[in-house]
Amino acid sequence: MKKYFKIGLDVDDILFSCNEYAVSLANQEYSFVPPMTVEEIQSWGRTGKRTDVLLDYYRREDFVRNQPLFPGATEFVKELSRRAEVFFITALPPHLMGIRAARLMEAFPMVPGENIIMGFRKELMNVDMLLDDGGHNISASSSAYPVLMRRPWNRHMTGCISVNNYEEFLTFLDILMNPAAYQWEEKAGGRVIALIGPSGSGKTRIMETLMENGNAVRAKSYTTRGPKGDEEKDAYHFVTQEEFDRMEQAGEFFETTRYAENSYGSVLKDIQDILEQGKDAVMAVDICGGIALKRAFRKQALLAFTERPKEKLIAAVLGRECSEEEKIKRIVSLDTELRNEEFCDLTVQSAGDLLRKSERGGKEKTI
Repeated sequence: MKKYFKIGLDVDDILFSCNEYAVSLANQEYSFVPPMTVEEIQSWGRTGKRTDVLLDYYRREDFVRNQPLFPGATEFVKELSRRAEVFFITALPPHLMGIRAARLMEAFPMVPGENIIMGFRKELMNVDMLLDDGGHNISASSSAYPVLMRRPWNRHMTGCISVNNYEEFLTFLDILMNPAAYQWEEKAGGRVIALIGPSGSGKTRIMETLMENGNAVRAKSYTTRGPKGDEEKDAYHFVTQEEFDRMEQAGEFFETTRYAENSYGSVLKDIQDILEQGKDAVMAVDICGGIALKRAFRKQALLAFTERPKEKLIAAVLGRECSEEEKIKRIVSLDTELRNEEFCDLTVQSAGDLLRKSERGGKEKTI
């Protein structure tokens, strides 16, 4: 691993518990009925809701001094430090900077003190990769690979590179730095074929084509969205947000993501059952789901980017039966989603035969 690779880590809700800790203190102090939960935090700043009381905790010295470390945070930073140069990039008021620096140096002695950077203008930080839970920081980041840590308050973010935990972030870093270890290998037996691409890129059509010969079976995901038009009801497991949250909290999903305000999740056993039949498990996911699949199945997982001209993608989104707000979000996220081709094993085209590119601009072969 090349040590000149620079990784910037946000601190609050990446390494130290912030919102969850503040919610626990607020419930003790205000005796809220029903108790406040982190699910209520939908945005930054004052909103006129009861979550506004949390903002006062973030400016308190005792709060910053006592924030608990997330389980596994020390091991995570230690592992990152073996592979790259790590920087802490943290935003907090000036009167709390000394406390934050002391805590970071105590908890993470493997990172030199001069690599602690404090300030709210994170877009000015020159790092190769940024891990942050703030959607605004990810959107404005100048890093080559801004990565969002999924939290309840950034569920509105669509199309960006995102992870659910430390393990997925390490997998993504490995894919970048050591792609050969995860490159799909064509072998006999079942494959996990993950179709990754923007809305309207033809993932469903390609999936149906792959299933025509009976060698591939759709691995149904769970989703909180409703069926689209004449979409078959067995295309997904359609559940309510409450049902989805219950399954997620129970640890039933091995990967989850958000797209256009809807939740999606996959159950590992559903995929394994298909593979045990000697068939390919095919599914449509975003890059977050693709990273989780690579972590679970490594070279058995084939990430296929679905390619379509941008003007046709926009036309497809405009023709969707969804709200104007959702259409805008999907179109705005297109450029970010098109970048995800870089992380896939091959590219398929939604028109004509299914094609694969051996390398960028390389010879094309059918899947």
